[in-house]
Amino acid sequence: MIDPGDIHEGMTVRDTDGRKLGTVSNVGDTHFELGQGWPARRDYMVHFHRVERVQGRDVYLASAPTAVPPEDDLPPNA
Repeated sequence: MIDPGDIHEGMTVRDTDGRKLGTVSNVGDTHFELGQGWPARRDYMVHFHRVERVQGRDVYLASAPTAVPPEDDLPPNA
């Protein structure tokens, strides 16, 4: 289990393969918000139990049935 105190705004969020999903835009009590694009074009709420590990400035998510698309896969103005 990760310590939610280890997750901070601005950290990079990655999938299990290391692909960038976005950045942490806000941290709550039970979840954090993942923003994609700049300025954020899409936001996702991610519960802390989905976090596999925190390594440096990167947050790695465990695999899940509903996946967040990698940030690089977004259309230019999505």
